[in-house]
Amino acid sequence: MPETFDLRVELPAALTGPSAAWRFVERFAARLGAPAGPDDGFPEAELAAAELRLGLRLPQAMRELYGRFGRRHDLLGGSRSLLPPEELEADGTALIWQAEKFWLYQIAVPLDRIAETDPPVLIDGNSQAYVDWEPFADSFSATCVETVMSENSLCGDWGGWRRESLAPDAARLEQSLTLIPPLLSPGGRDNADRWYAGADVLVHEDRSDEESELGWLYVRALTREALDGVRATLPGPWTETVDY
Repeated sequence: MPETFDLRVELPAALTGPSAAWRFVERFAARLGAPAGPDDGFPEAELAAAELRLGLRLPQAMRELYGRFGRRHDLLGGSRSLLPPEELEADGTALIWQAEKFWLYQIAVPLDRIAETDPPVLIDGNSQAYVDWEPFADSFSATCVETVMSENSLCGDWGGWRRESLAPDAARLEQSLTLIPPLLSPGGRDNADRWYAGADVLVHEDRSDEESELGWLYVRALTREALDGVRATLPGPWTETVDY
């Protein structure tokens, strides 16, 4: 386990590029007590077979993610799952590599940027929340960091809780936690997301739900103490996030 792991420090550093993102995933996995191992990724033969089937070369960052962590469902799975190499799909506009199982939206890399090492990422319009392909994140590696933080990798016994935002929340978040750089594209989803971190906790403020006046707060905690601290600072009717 790393001697120190502070999300306020680790997260901004992780958004600087693929190498930093993979280092974050490794340190985060170790912090959870489940270090990354040599069998966590898909073998080169499966990636090469996918490329042959699709008739294209996967972006280098995608190859690295799949080769190092592609089989770690605890890190990259949940309501939105990483597609295995044999299910990667190109629809003529984008290469789809993630799928969400409730709203049925998909995450993809635009084909006209496929040759880039760390290309941007799009979200599609199969659900009522989105229309056509829209910006999701500025880089593939940033999306991977966002996936690790947003999905069930943090839930465990006490990690994931949510409630609708209340009027006092904005000031309390600013006072008690550190606002970190956006994990998603600043231009995506109409700037609906803000992220706040403590040493062992992440709070995601999501205003993309048009039926909720102030949006939703999602808390992901690494320790019971961190969870209790946030819930004390932001009192309200919290409910536990379902562990998918």
